[in-house]
Amino acid sequence: MSKWLKVTLLLLVAVLAALPALAQDEDPVRAKVIFVVENTEPFAQWLETWPDYIPEAWGPDENGVWYVEFYDAAHEEWLGYANINGETYEILDSFAPTPLPTAVFQEQMPQVLTVVAHDAEVLAWLGDMPELWDVYADWNRWDQQWEVYYVRGIEQVTAYAVVEEEGDVQITDVVDPNALDDEEALAEARNAAINLAYTAPGIDTALTGHDNWTTYAQQQGGEDVWGVAFVDGDTTLFFALVDLAQGEVLSTE
Repeated sequence: MSKWLKVTLLLLVAVLAALPALAQDEDPVRAKVIFVVENTEPFAQWLETWPDYIPEAWGPDENGVWYVEFYDAAHEEWLGYANINGETYEILDSFAPTPLPTAVFQEQMPQVLTVVAHDAEVLAWLGDMPELWDVYADWNRWDQQWEVYYVRGIEQVTAYAVVEEEGDVQITDVVDPNALDDEEALAEARNAAINLAYTAPGIDTALTGHDNWTTYAQQQGGEDVWGVAFVDGDTTLFFALVDLAQGEVLSTE
């Protein structure tokens, strides 16, 4: 190996070794905001459980705020975020989907189960016969709350609860997870009405030659009766009155 080649290789090794330091020197604020977040709870303990985690940071925005996120080594698991002031290094907002420590989990679970089992609203949902239901409880680390599931066949009731700093268990909601909320139910009925209207005789002919048609569906004085209009611009191409309960097209225009 020639002397010049040896010198070139040594210089290349030295430059590569200095790259991390050069990158930090070019943007010391970025390095500092990441360092501050990494060493603030809950990240300080949480990130210790993820070897070779990846920190990412963007900023500052017009208000001097940096946005920091963490991922696992494979960049597949999102580990949390923090918004931090790049001048004062005050953390403005943050979240990490941390599980409960094992000891805390084991301490809180029986408390949560006891409170939920004696709650009047929960008992009403269960028909005052909790003994007929199977019950399970788990900690949702993404929503940072307890979830207690009562299951009987295809029926299910879920109670959501948190344990406050004083140790009191607070039930935040009780729901039937299988039931659609009003908005979802209405959207589902509207889609069903449109699909039913699309089966009406003459619909194909009415829409022929119209590539930009759209639909409007509205309840017609009853929960199950809908009027569906197929429209192109200001022109109504086809109208169908449908009954979802009967699964029938009542009339067309």
